[in-house]
Amino acid sequence: MKKSIFFFASLLLGVSACHSPKEPQSVAEPPLLAFFKPMPTADTLHLEMPISEDAEKPGDTIPNDLFFSSLDTAWLQEIEHVADPKEAMVYGLGRFSIANGFDACLVGIHLNWFKHQSLLVYDKQRHAFTDRVTVAEWYGGEGGQILTGSWLFDYDMDGSKDLVQREIEHWMKMDDKGEPLETIVERANLLQFKEGKFIRMTMADSAALVKRFPIKSAW
Repeated sequence: MKKSIFFFASLLLGVSACHSPKEPQSVAEPPLLAFFKPMPTADTLHLEMPISEDAEKPGDTIPNDLFFSSLDTAWLQEIEHVADPKEAMVYGLGRFSIANGFDACLVGIHLNWFKHQSLLVYDKQRHAFTDRVTVAEWYGGEGGQILTGSWLFDYDMDGSKDLVQREIEHWMKMDDKGEPLETIVERANLLQFKEGKFIRMTMADSAALVKRFPIKSAW
């Protein structure tokens, strides 16, 4: 009888050991994150691309192989005009909080005289990047140029930072008499932060955003 009890107790211990909960494995942060140093932010952050060559102070240089292999292919297609792994220069400009559990990493990309800045949204719980959005840009050619700037703040007062994205498009064309005609168009978009992504909202009066959130113009 004693032997039977001992055998049964040993069997229970063996089954318990087989089904004991495993320790959760820690997920390593992506190597790209190390190139974004913490930066202080105010309630409102104005992001704009300096046009002059010496006005910008680049941050840590990010190896191209690392940067372009770390981003979703669809995100790279959105910025294909600067996403050149062979020629582009990539800089980590800073990291700051935009919502509970989420940081934004500000990255600068230079290609020839094109200048671009994106925010990469980082989910601190999943240890993964969940979105990319353009916040500042200066690019184009002799026939036309586009200048982009942004204002980052809590637009809807829900505790997370939203984005007002401003754009000025400038181009030259010939009128009926063959004279050069200058055209300038300004736009504004509101992107609210929802579940790890910036979602573009439909605005009834974008002209009000254009007036409220100005960016410097070269024209």
